[in-house]
Amino acid sequence: MTAVLLPWQAARAEAHRQGVRLTADLAASGPGFGSDPLRLDLAAAIGRTLVGDLVAPGDVPGHDGAAMDGWAVAGDGPWTLGAGIVAGAVPSTETLAAGHARPITTGAPVPPGTTAVVRSEDAAVDADGRLVRHTPSDRRHVRPAGEEVARHSTLFPAGTVLTPPRAALAAASGVDDVLVAPAPTARVAVLGDEIVGAGVPRPGQVRDVFTHTLPTVLRAFGADPVAAERVSDDADATARVLDGAQERIVVTTGGTAGSSTDHVRGALARIGAELLVDRVAVRPGRPMLLARRGATVYLCLPGNPMAAMVGAVLLGGPLVAGVLGRAPEPTGSVRLAVDVPNERPDDLVLAYRDTPGGAVPAAHQTSAMLRGLADADGLMVVASGGRVAGEAVPPVRLPWTR
Repeated sequence: MTAVLLPWQAARAEAHRQGVRLTADLAASGPGFGSDPLRLDLAAAIGRTLVGDLVAPGDVPGHDGAAMDGWAVAGDGPWTLGAGIVAGAVPSTETLAAGHARPITTGAPVPPGTTAVVRSEDAAVDADGRLVRHTPSDRRHVRPAGEEVARHSTLFPAGTVLTPPRAALAAASGVDDVLVAPAPTARVAVLGDEIVGAGVPRPGQVRDVFTHTLPTVLRAFGADPVAAERVSDDADATARVLDGAQERIVVTTGGTAGSSTDHVRGALARIGAELLVDRVAVRPGRPMLLARRGATVYLCLPGNPMAAMVGAVLLGGPLVAGVLGRAPEPTGSVRLAVDVPNERPDDLVLAYRDTPGGAVPAAHQTSAMLRGLADADGLMVVASGGRVAGEAVPPVRLPWTR
């Protein structure tokens, strides 16, 4: 499939689809092709993506338990007191007879026959040694077994990211380890003779802003960046780095437009890669490309800093999500606090700040500037013709603002 100037939503959908397709193709190739699930303990699996539904091996809670410190009681009071029950005790098999009560701590198993747990602040022991309620209440204060999680129920579906609270719930239900998707390996190649790696660039040069940042962006999406390198503006060098990459995802910056030093298109054709997305109808970021050859997907971004970051966020996130088996991230909407003109035919992507009145475009942002993005809360997309204050526009989350 070759598409010219795809709308940004369609380009994101295609990037996600290609990620899903890549994993499916690798899985069909059999074990050892980089798509085999990993079994990790819960601590190591936090932040990873579940392969298959995660099913609870046990109930949560595993027994009928006290929701408060107080007394387990049977029937109406006053109650005759018995031995106390503490959290961690083996559940009693002896039925609590009507008119009797036992002191109990939060989480402790209530004995059979318990009709309620009376909170410690709602009752007291009288002069005859009996428990007497002094505050009326209809609440039972007992957590039934399986109230939160029922045994054999699905905790989380396949494709879910295992966050710390999800790992905690899995542990509570008795899970020790889980199957997760392997993080796709990624390589970053920064193209351009004008790029220098240290110090203040002399006139005609620019500082490398990608080899130390794009790997972090890819890692935030869930990829495993294994290398980042600078490549000269040379057709053979460009083809060589694309051809030699063994990673699942290769991200390049620069060389995607049409000047005499832009060699990415020719290099992709030379190595036999299929062009999947050929430019996207947004500014900045218009000349971004997506291609595939074999077990590698190439995300080729413009060289201007803001344009490259826009492309990395717009297409990189869905691509990695697809490889990992995650659903595409929903877009949602933000309300504008100010009028935002857009006289161009392409959609305008802007870094924005959240304010009490709504979203406001950040200052200092063009395709070559990063200052507006540096303090942004997100990206927003303003369609051709612009939008006025009070209208809603779609945002795209920045992975480093989680």
